[in-house]
Amino acid sequence: MIVLDSIGWLNTGLPMLILAGLAVGLPRYLVDRHTRSHAMVARGMLAVVVLLLLAGFVLSMVVTGARGFDADAHLLANPAEGFWMHARLSLLSGIVWGPILALVWFGQAQAVEDRRGRDMVLADREGS
Repeated sequence: MIVLDSIGWLNTGLPMLILAGLAVGLPRYLVDRHTRSHAMVARGMLAVVVLLLLAGFVLSMVVTGARGFDADAHLLANPAEGFWMHARLSLLSGIVWGPILALVWFGQAQAVEDRRGRDMVLADREGS
């Protein structure tokens, strides 16, 4: 068993890198690349947030388990306390992936506006 008593690559760096990668990668699969609707982008981003929180929860359980804490037994013995502990750690990981996801969302919104602008130009050309 690996003892992880301080902040390091395995207990902090790698999980944060995984979450950051998911924040960049998941929108590519959950947001329609051809949409012209900001509401569709927002729904896709909401789905990404939910999945990132779930991934953070699971990573929290894995990391605390690697540190020697029996996360599964704790969650079964005291569900409310166990759930809150891992949910809180998952929410705290949003400090890393939140700004990244905001930038990805901004890029998605720009793409929507670009497609809308192109549609207007094409409509003007056809109308002339």
